[in-house]
Amino acid sequence: MAKLQMKGITIACMRSDRRALMGFLQRRGVVELKKPRIVERFTFEDTSSQRAAYARTAQIAQQALDLLDRTTPEKSSIFAALNGRTVLDEQEYIARQEQAAKTMEFCYDLVELERQQNQCRAEVERITVLLDTLQPYLLLDVPMMTRGTRYTTIWIGTVEGIYTQQALQERIGDGYPYALEIISTGEKQTCIFAVCLKTDEPALRQTLQALGFAAAPHDGRQITVKEQVRLLQSRKDALEQDERMIRSLIVGFADRRADIQFAVDFYTMRADRYAAYGQQLQSRNTMVVKGYIPAAHAAALKEELERRFAAAVQLRDPEPDEDLPVLLHNNGFARPCEEIVNMYSPPGKGDIDPTGVMALFFYLFFGLMLSDAGYGLLVTLACAVALLKFHPEEGLKNNLKLFLFGGISTIFWGVLFGSYFGDLLQQISGNFFGHAIIVKPVWLNPLEQPLTLLIFGLALGVVHIYTGMTIQFISLCKSGKVLDALFDVGLWMVTIAALLLLLTGAAMDMSPLIAVGAWVAVGGAAGLILTQGRHKKGIGKVISGIASLYDVTSYASDILSYSRLMALGLATGVLAQVVNMLGTMSDGVVGVLIFIVVFLFGTAISLAMNALGAYVHTIRLQYVEFFSKFYQGGGRLFKPFAAKTRYFRFKK
Repeated sequence: MAKLQMKGITIACMRSDRRALMGFLQRRGVVELKKPRIVERFTFEDTSSQRAAYARTAQIAQQALDLLDRTTPEKSSIFAALNGRTVLDEQEYIARQEQAAKTMEFCYDLVELERQQNQCRAEVERITVLLDTLQPYLLLDVPMMTRGTRYTTIWIGTVEGIYTQQALQERIGDGYPYALEIISTGEKQTCIFAVCLKTDEPALRQTLQALGFAAAPHDGRQITVKEQVRLLQSRKDALEQDERMIRSLIVGFADRRADIQFAVDFYTMRADRYAAYGQQLQSRNTMVVKGYIPAAHAAALKEELERRFAAAVQLRDPEPDEDLPVLLHNNGFARPCEEIVNMYSPPGKGDIDPTGVMALFFYLFFGLMLSDAGYGLLVTLACAVALLKFHPEEGLKNNLKLFLFGGISTIFWGVLFGSYFGDLLQQISGNFFGHAIIVKPVWLNPLEQPLTLLIFGLALGVVHIYTGMTIQFISLCKSGKVLDALFDVGLWMVTIAALLLLLTGAAMDMSPLIAVGAWVAVGGAAGLILTQGRHKKGIGKVISGIASLYDVTSYASDILSYSRLMALGLATGVLAQVVNMLGTMSDGVVGVLIFIVVFLFGTAISLAMNALGAYVHTIRLQYVEFFSKFYQGGGRLFKPFAAKTRYFRFKK
């Protein structure tokens, strides 16, 4: 378990080589760039316009790719994501790079096709809405725009409510001559045609407005509704034909998908590269790059840079107070837990890397909480197959290994507890074959001996906490704070051990243990009272020392938190047995079929719930109970200048 040592790196190159050199660094991804202070005759170049241009180009390529994916989705298996991004070596990258500009021509064509397609769809939607609006007026045999003659006024539109001819005429009344015809009725309105003399227009207008009259829309043409509908439908059919043709043209670009994916990544990388240019010192003829690199990569990168470019590379040891980034480096067993440490906080300057010690407890606790050999076997096999058959990227690979080791631990605890998909074998043999076969646990049955499991879980908790305190004790001693180690950590370790010995003696009714535990606890408490306030003056020393004894409640709470090891272990067994019981409630052929369905579905739900619970609670025990004893965190993760791509990655 270690944090990789960092080196400071300074690269001076010709300005003419900056693109090639920065592209090389970006593909290597091992240097974290640092924005230096301005020095005489050097300045920062404003690259915002170039960066924006390349970002826009990448956006257009992504837009074209999204159109392809919507129109003709790429066929792939549900496990394809396990392989991650396509791997490119440098020669393949250079070959594809030369085609990127040509690929953008296809992208612009696709974007234009999308614009035309959207126009067609919008017009089709507009016509569809208009056709729906015209449907109630299909029986009207005069143009919709008709508004009257020299001596008459015509009203075409709708009134609120549903009326018959007679009912509507009764609402209008007979105080003046008019003619009325109901064209159609809908759910909440009635379409009408009415005509009256121009002299009677004000009166009829007032009456119709009281009925909520709304004039029918028209397009200004002197044609009947039927003719208008015919023309609109013909236009809609033509647009839909155009849309189908546009779609076929889009599908024709499907074989360019990989090229477009590369264009997205390529121009995104270029935008990032220009952003990096703007952070480096440049003069008329030179550029200076500063940053940090893991010491393990420093010599090789220096040699390659000086061989490939007209560049001078200087490596240096960082200053003691320099803000260095943190990059964890652990063996294959502990590496999957590095992300868990980083989620909490990378190690600070005074911290050791806790990943190795934490990994051991993480796998141990995860398996104890899941604690079923059948579940563990499923998890282990699934992760092992994914790792062996596919080529997942580093992050996914570490997650798969995390659950692989957790699954192995689960098998171990499941065998100790005699749990194989709960009591599956007993239920099957007893209900379907008439003779129950009981698999005895190697150690204990948690459902029959929960108290033993609880005590064991608390004992593991004590070991876990003491491991953290021991790390803190050693760290303080190494930093020269021996008294702090003895008084702030050592006395608490003695006091807590004495109290646990006292409780054990009381529980077992062993007077010697009680006596030893009591005397040592009193001695430890006295030591705490005398030392915990040593940095204060006068009576404050005694008060602080006495107040420090209250921390015993915190330690007691921490130890009791490990009862969740027993609780979740029991929950797994109970849920598995409930699934088995529900599945074996019927017999015969139907019962077998029901059992298979219930078992598969129930096991999937139970495994998912319990694995998630084991994962979350195991992390909680690390963060709250373990890290709080020795770990400060606050470090800054190493973030190299690298290719932030979506579809391709570079071979390391």
